[in-house]
Amino acid sequence: MSSEVKRVAVTCGGFSGEADISRKSAAMVVQHMDRTRFVPTLVHIARDGWFAEDQDGQRHPVNKGDFTWEDGAGGHHSFDVVFEMVHGTPGEDGRLSAYFDLIGLPYTASQPRTLAIGHHKAWTTALLARFGHPVAEAGIFHVDVLETLDAQAEALAAKYGLPCFVKACESGSSIGVTRVDEPGQFRAAFEAAFEASSAVMVESFLDGREFTCGVIPSKPGGEPRFLPVTEIISDNAFFDYEAKYAGKSREVTPADIEAELTLDIQQRALAVYLDLDCSGMARVDFILHQGTPHVVEVNTVPGFSEMSIIPQQALAVGISPNALITLLIDDALTRRDL
Repeated sequence: MSSEVKRVAVTCGGFSGEADISRKSAAMVVQHMDRTRFVPTLVHIARDGWFAEDQDGQRHPVNKGDFTWEDGAGGHHSFDVVFEMVHGTPGEDGRLSAYFDLIGLPYTASQPRTLAIGHHKAWTTALLARFGHPVAEAGIFHVDVLETLDAQAEALAAKYGLPCFVKACESGSSIGVTRVDEPGQFRAAFEAAFEASSAVMVESFLDGREFTCGVIPSKPGGEPRFLPVTEIISDNAFFDYEAKYAGKSREVTPADIEAELTLDIQQRALAVYLDLDCSGMARVDFILHQGTPHVVEVNTVPGFSEMSIIPQQALAVGISPNALITLLIDDALTRRDL
């Protein structure tokens, strides 16, 4: 890995309801990046094109053939590495990573197949269950379920119990997630979920305290390490979008729990990271149900805004945002050279 200053594309935006959160994450990454080692450029990923933002805030089209761009003076710019911050599609579902693989550009996120599985809640739950991880009982549904949903509502309630959750399979930040407390609420819940995803999951209710644990590389190209555990205490019925981003929750890092439970959650988070073949940073969410931490979600491109959890967890063990960003970029470059 060369010691010369690296040109870093920080991708943000995307095609989902998480675009605003992605832009906040990317802005923090740019803010805290070590300017003695890296030159960051925001790259906005949008349906109408990809655009590099120069130092004056002007946006310039990115050539999708080689991921380069030209400034207003005709200067040609390329990148050495990508810091992926697109939550949701086309970042967290693996499409951008697949593109970067094709053009030979290293990136901080996991490989495409890991991202594709991790982004699809039902696939993640099914795969983790096969690996022996405790998860909620869940089922996957497609849009044709709406044709018979009213007749199926009582059966769904009997199978998954009430309350239960209806979740968009391919969204994050709790977009398209509804708690269902009675059969008559299924239709509205499914319709809201299908607005965010083509597949929908019904998941049994897990009753207990909510925890989350991040995993990052121990060193560039090194084995993964777990971070401190955070307890999420929501003012709402669950850790929904409002709880995450509108101050309707408290996050306690490190969680005020016994050491044995802390280590149990950390080891489970690390095992999930390894079983899904994750790279870079990831975060695993749990609910302590009947005394056992159950996996409820895996975040393969977790947030990095001022309110995000992984920067809080890293800071609790003395890793500043600057140091964490440097670690993740160096890890991406090292993995490229292995």
